[in-house]
Amino acid sequence: MSYSNLRKRFEDFLNGLPDGRIVVLADGDVDGLGAACVVWDALGNREKLFLTPPKGRNAFGDEAAALIVEQKPSSLFVLDLGVSPRVIAPGVPTLILDHHHPRGEPEGATVISGYGLDPVPTSSLLAWRVAGTSENAWKANLGNQGDMGPSDPEIDDQRAGGTKRAFDMAKSLLNSAKRSSNPDVAVSAAFRVLQAAVSPKEVVEATGPDAQTLRGYQDEVKRELNEAKKVGPKFSRTEPLAMIRFSSPARVHPLIAQQWRSRLPKYAIMAVNDGYLPGRTQFSMRANAGIDLLEMLARYGKELGIDEPEYGHGHHAATGGSLPTGTFERLITAMGFETG
Repeated sequence: MSYSNLRKRFEDFLNGLPDGRIVVLADGDVDGLGAACVVWDALGNREKLFLTPPKGRNAFGDEAAALIVEQKPSSLFVLDLGVSPRVIAPGVPTLILDHHHPRGEPEGATVISGYGLDPVPTSSLLAWRVAGTSENAWKANLGNQGDMGPSDPEIDDQRAGGTKRAFDMAKSLLNSAKRSSNPDVAVSAAFRVLQAAVSPKEVVEATGPDAQTLRGYQDEVKRELNEAKKVGPKFSRTEPLAMIRFSSPARVHPLIAQQWRSRLPKYAIMAVNDGYLPGRTQFSMRANAGIDLLEMLARYGKELGIDEPEYGHGHHAATGGSLPTGTFERLITAMGFETG
């Protein structure tokens, strides 16, 4: 489907919105935040509320659904959080905008997916293509580059007059929100900082309470990342898979997986965090070409009967999940790791 068709689909949904509060549910990384800012602007003066899924939880799980239904929304936008057959808020008009591998479509929802386009856009770029303006192009560019998205001639140079250094510093500050130990607070602060800013420089130089909150969590993430870097890998006996396991209240496991991918290019990397949520184990996986992580997790999930909303979604070379620790132990035993 072309961008022009997707833009029409977005506009048709927008034109049919009922009166009442709109909930914008978005991922907390800079791609989700960029997409949220673009959509937020497109909604104009309508009553609206920004939310992000609870810490470590999937947008299509029970906890996120309860959070949304509590707000009694008249309509719902779900951004950069995947596409699942589960209906989040029954009876509520819902638009899902995303770029990950879809797991199905919820009945009655309007889906705008970048998956299958060539190149696959990030959610920020996709949102800008269907609803963006010249004023928020730099925010879409921030999200696109922050998620290592494809080059796009219309937004690649959009920095609202800011320097590359300010642009990169803004990405780092905003990304610390989801990586922090308290994303339920930090992500909303990051959204407010980005939404209010007219340039990356304003993000970096912001002095209000939200900006101070973000800087505190950015320092926390740096400390936790440095600790996790001290842990070495263990190797599967049966798969080209290396595991780095540690405990941290911060979401640094995706960063560890990304760093080890370049150090062990012949292996898929599984960075495992036992300290993020009580009773659960979080993991992030990264791989280079030739290893399909979604297929790998689907295969083991079928073998072990794993049926969890926070398992094995995302990209073929970048995925992960959250499992009860006992279930995770079963998973890595099946994958060929020694446990105990």
